[in-house]
Amino acid sequence: MSFARFVSRSLLAGYFIADGAEAVINPESRVDQADPWAQKIIAWSQRVLPRDLARYVPEKTESFVRIHGAVQVAGAVMLSTGILRRPGAALVVAAYAPKVLAALPTSLRADKLPFIRELALLGGALIAVRDTQGKPDLTWLVTERRRFAATERKLAKEVSKQARAKAARQAKAPKALAAN
Repeated sequence: MSFARFVSRSLLAGYFIADGAEAVINPESRVDQADPWAQKIIAWSQRVLPRDLARYVPEKTESFVRIHGAVQVAGAVMLSTGILRRPGAALVVAAYAPKVLAALPTSLRADKLPFIRELALLGGALIAVRDTQGKPDLTWLVTERRRFAATERKLAKEVSKQARAKAARQAKAPKALAAN
């Protein structure tokens, strides 16, 4: 891991850690913004989930804000430390996306700077999700292995074809000598 990548990931994760910790410590400041989303989740979970599972879904918006903040902190710590950094970045993206949606400007004349900042932070987390540190990712490895296997099969068929042709020539040669 390069030092620059470590510093960049740590700086990016620092914001998400601070933001998530603030949500865990002081959820009251975010309840108004999160309440519409929380009520939809509560209604959906009671309608869709079995009763045994639905009873574990919190009914207070404050609880949702705290859980949301804890998930964001956990993902940011994973991203910052490099331990499961890509899944951690994915957690950050999943936890931060609702905040970006909530920051949408309500009118054309509204201040768009907070929304642009939220988008930029989400974009940085998305880049961290895809960062393989210059190493090939799993998709590339699978594609290369398939390509290599196909080439090997093609070469094996060609060698087998040449060996059969050689064996056929050798089988004809003794008969031609015996006939003379």
